[in-house]
Amino acid sequence: MSKRTVRVYGFLEDAQGRVLVSAERFRGKPLVKYPGGGVEWGEGIREALVREFQEELQLDVTVGDLVFFNEFPVVSAFDIEVQVFSFFYRVAAVGPMEFTTFPEVEVPHEDGERAVWVPRAELAAQPFTYMIEQEATKAFLAASH
Repeated sequence: MSKRTVRVYGFLEDAQGRVLVSAERFRGKPLVKYPGGGVEWGEGIREALVREFQEELQLDVTVGDLVFFNEFPVVSAFDIEVQVFSFFYRVAAVGPMEFTTFPEVEVPHEDGERAVWVPRAELAAQPFTYMIEQEATKAFLAASH
């Protein structure tokens, strides 16, 4: 039986042109990605992204333009029977961004996540875990010029 999962992530920029990156450990695996996660059953993609930012950062966001969608097949790192489809949108904070951030993209030793502001000029050099994030980064940077 073929299984699929839909994921959604956001490019959040601050006033200094930095982009928020998430360094996390999930089920023991180190991940460097953008804030976001899975779309739940019965939930819209944009609705899921708003929920994910609220859950992860206690931050309300509005969802803007779609920046990237993987048109190439990706097998889940957590279940080889699952194909992953990921959407990446621009998001904007509705209120003040008062969540905790860390100075460097460093994955925690235990399950959990760390938010890190990365200057746009350094974004392409970040150690994103999967090709989806690498390709989404390229699309974001190309669309930002």
